[in-house]
Amino acid sequence: MRRRIKRYRRKLKKKFLVLSRRFLNLFYKTTKPIITRGNKTQLIKSGPEAFELFLKFIKNSKKYIFLEYYIFRDDKHGQIISDALINKAKEGVKVFLLYDFIGSIDTKNAFFENLRKNGVIVCAFNPIKFISNPLNWEKRNHKKLAIFDGLKAFVSGWNIGSEYFEIHEEAMRDVGVLLEGPCIKRLEDIFKQTFEKQSAIKISIENKNVYEPVGNDEVWIIESGPKHKFRTIYNAYRLAIMSARKQVWIENAYFVPTFRLKRALLNAVKKGVDVRIILPDKIDVPIVKYASYNHYKTLLNGGIKIYERNAMILHSKIACIDKVWTTVGSANLHKRSLEKNFELNIVVISEKFGKTVEDFILEDINKSKMIEYSEWAKRPFIEKVKEKIAYLFSIFL
Repeated sequence: MRRRIKRYRRKLKKKFLVLSRRFLNLFYKTTKPIITRGNKTQLIKSGPEAFELFLKFIKNSKKYIFLEYYIFRDDKHGQIISDALINKAKEGVKVFLLYDFIGSIDTKNAFFENLRKNGVIVCAFNPIKFISNPLNWEKRNHKKLAIFDGLKAFVSGWNIGSEYFEIHEEAMRDVGVLLEGPCIKRLEDIFKQTFEKQSAIKISIENKNVYEPVGNDEVWIIESGPKHKFRTIYNAYRLAIMSARKQVWIENAYFVPTFRLKRALLNAVKKGVDVRIILPDKIDVPIVKYASYNHYKTLLNGGIKIYERNAMILHSKIACIDKVWTTVGSANLHKRSLEKNFELNIVVISEKFGKTVEDFILEDINKSKMIEYSEWAKRPFIEKVKEKIAYLFSIFL
């Protein structure tokens, strides 16, 4: 297995600039990824599929469950998952839940108290207290991570709530990656570090997993947030775009690019790279959409294809570079996500997985309208005013 993985890696490095030694050295210095090899990855393409697997893995867990989510709602789907977690806790499975205080502020405290009373170890991330420093209130945990018995893990853009697990006009279109293999040990370490710091509770579990290689995929784990010296996920995107030879396809819910990221995209087009950006038509945070509009003119005139996805609310955060370097996770491409939130993205090095992500994005392109600059320039004056107002507030988004 290990020899086969090494041969596969050598083949990829010769074929793709994004995997060249020069790129990788720069990547290591500026993004500090945790790199594991011998993993198995699977793209989870819809909310209903994710919900079904989520419940299945909860019910099959025998030892422990780690959950870390920005939003955990007390709606229909949240209640079903809550009941499943309580049942496992009563069976003796250790269940740890970390939710963001602001992200889940609409969820009644009684919901989390019920989980606690029934054996689930629950912790709120960075709860707002009147005696705490207000400058720290905006530091939020936007990660979406689930680990089951150290055997399987989800990293995604889904939160826990009905709008993420259903399919209809107002539901969220999102995506995640199911992971198996050595990468799970490193994801567990990340979860434990965050949970123990926030709760002051030491996680003690019996774990005899050896985390042996189970596949050919190389997985890079990239965290970002206020504690990091570099804007790690931002640097990962920018370097991957700069090294692209043929393709840069980005699908993102909140897209307000920095000057350098925009320049990297425009330079890629000049090299003959096919650059496509898929954004939401409808959005749950309208000011972000208007802030995005400020960049359309430059991007469209530079040869970048922009699409707006119809039918559902696009919430995914994925990218595919040259069909081999793909990223899936919680990070959006705007200032708050890249600098102020604690985020978690997975990079998968695999032609097979890259093809799956490419097909997923292509499916969304086929359900999108392509923005033509000639038509875009004719938008109403009031829309242009909204864009300029949004631009003034873009540094806070």
